[in-house]
Amino acid sequence: MRVTTWEKERFLKKMLNFNIKNFSYLLFFFLLFCNTSFSETKVTTDISEYLKSLKHFKCSFIQANPDGSVSEGSMIYSDKRFRINYESPTKILFIAKEKKAMYYNKDLEEVHYFNPNKTAFNIFKSIFDINNLSEDYYTINIKQSIIEISIKNIQVDDIQNFKIIFQNKPLLLKKITWGGVGEKSVFSIYNIEKEPIISKKTFNMAHPLINN
Repeated sequence: MRVTTWEKERFLKKMLNFNIKNFSYLLFFFLLFCNTSFSETKVTTDISEYLKSLKHFKCSFIQANPDGSVSEGSMIYSDKRFRINYESPTKILFIAKEKKAMYYNKDLEEVHYFNPNKTAFNIFKSIFDINNLSEDYYTINIKQSIIEISIKNIQVDDIQNFKIIFQNKPLLLKKITWGGVGEKSVFSIYNIEKEPIISKKTFNMAHPLINN
């Protein structure tokens, strides 16, 4: 069968259009991948720099609990140490350092000491060293107005989901969420004060009932 010049030209034109179309798809996905990678790298760097500026900070918070109740209070963070004061509806104090933590229910006069490792304290603390974390430890989801860091491979039995949420442009720490099956707690942060005055007693874990 003889192929005419017109048919040859039509075939070559069709192949050319097909290759251009496929190349366009490949170029689109390549650029999408590159932009996502560069964007996430920049965001990780920006968050790391921002968290360095929060090496010492104080803030207020509202915590929505799985049972529908709401708690309010204040938190101080300094060099991987926490002091969390719940003011309502119950007065509770948490102080956590690297290997030791204290729970003090002021209303019930109950005091407990525990290891903060494998707790939400340890997960949150790790984010302040995000530049040194493995990419297998977290994922970043970038939206228009927020950035979500989701923690993977959580080593806490009763926590399956843990997220740190930042406002984007300007970058600002806004929320921490965590929970298990069918449960979710939301820790909303506001009134962040950098470089607060921290006394020697701020992270003191001496037994509050014995020393009073």
